[in-house]
Amino acid sequence: MKYLVVTRCNVVVVLISVMLTVSERPKYRDDYRYEKAFNAFYKIHQSAASWTEARIRCEAEGSMLLVPESLDEADAMPLLMTTIINRFKGVFIGIHDFYSERNFVTVTGKAMQDSILNLLWEKQEPKYRGGHCVAMRRSGRLFVHPCIQALPFICKIKAEGIVFKQECNTFDPRWEAGHNGSCYIIHKDPQTWYQAYATCLGAGGHLLVIRDRAEAKYVRDLFKQVAERRVPDNNFAFLGYSDLFQRHHFRTIHGERVNEAGYSDWDFQCPQDDNNVTKPLRCGGIRRSGLLLAGDCDIPSTFFCKKSPTKNRNTLRQHYIMKSHHHSHEKKETTVTDGLYETF
Repeated sequence: MKYLVVTRCNVVVVLISVMLTVSERPKYRDDYRYEKAFNAFYKIHQSAASWTEARIRCEAEGSMLLVPESLDEADAMPLLMTTIINRFKGVFIGIHDFYSERNFVTVTGKAMQDSILNLLWEKQEPKYRGGHCVAMRRSGRLFVHPCIQALPFICKIKAEGIVFKQECNTFDPRWEAGHNGSCYIIHKDPQTWYQAYATCLGAGGHLLVIRDRAEAKYVRDLFKQVAERRVPDNNFAFLGYSDLFQRHHFRTIHGERVNEAGYSDWDFQCPQDDNNVTKPLRCGGIRRSGLLLAGDCDIPSTFFCKKSPTKNRNTLRQHYIMKSHHHSHEKKETTVTDGLYETF
């Protein structure tokens, strides 16, 4: 009986801890963990990626690759990395020497030399010709790693300055309310179709699928905001459709035929003649004229993201928590008072 009393006390302590965590945690995306000691949010991406891909994915979520600001912050990261303990050497962070060999700088351009970050190097690091990107071991120590060899990575955003955008139901200030109350982002920095797809998803939306001619006109007007620049094709932007499953069977990312989506005004060049191109054009996009056409999935282009203002990440999280309560003998919710190591 004494054991049962102790167990109940532990449950009470955990519940109090949860309540304290919820009340003290600033509002932000639920897939990020809050660390009160550093007033920042963190997310470990367990799906490995190259360093450049990791940077793009963090920026897609409105954050940046982790750069520790203190030795204490670096020492706290290994606990966040326990989920990758047996699979990878470490995680990418936001430090590199792309500009000049062994002159390491952060993603914000600050020199690593003569900073506290230099105290974090692993013994015999940095190694020459070991790579141009920096990663962190589970010990919290830094090492040089080839940028193209995929690793998990940690994104970070400081809590101050985070503002909830009510009209788009998001904390990401890049979303703008537009046609029929939907929200849009124009990504002027070109990416491949695959990167664009992941970027929109990471921001809480999806690659744009145009539903009618009124929306096509709205998008055409948005496209005017993209100035002529040195990009592969100034007259083209990726949208959310392709024929990646089967040649010439174009489908939206939601599985519909393009004409079923509501708008299918194609450019006269589409469908393309495969005899006139060196590589099949399989990923969909739009011209400044508002007409649809296909482009090379691997050539970076401008792209559009879209989301419903009612889409809320909390919905999925609450649904999962309700299922966890329903199957309480199979799944448990755990947390730590500071919130960084909260798991659901």
